[in-house]
Amino acid sequence: MPVRGYRRAVLVTTVLVLAVFAGVLSLLSWDRANQVAGIVSAVVGVAALGVGVCALLAPTGSTSVQVSRTGRATATSGGDANTGAVASSSAGAVSVGETGEARADGGSANTGYRRQD
Repeated sequence: MPVRGYRRAVLVTTVLVLAVFAGVLSLLSWDRANQVAGIVSAVVGVAALGVGVCALLAPTGSTSVQVSRTGRATATSGGDANTGAVASSSAGAVSVGETGEARADGGSANTGYRRQD
């Protein structure tokens, strides 16, 4: 599921939880609803603080590269043929699979992962 799909799922789940919570509070007496709302607010506040701290401590700038099911590549006259991935050392996670055939005449051929510094 792409990131956009996760965001939509989180948004829909949040709206549903809020609707159920509002329904439950409407069935309680004012005093009891006030107590429940106070406890839930405290728990949600602590959870939000934890999520915020985790987001601050998460590594940033890391990317991931995924390459699969590539076609054939041929290079002549000393060129480079690449059906895999060429990425810098800061590329993060690199996944290469089911790459096509790479041939080079007097150059270089890559069907996997090559680090470029």
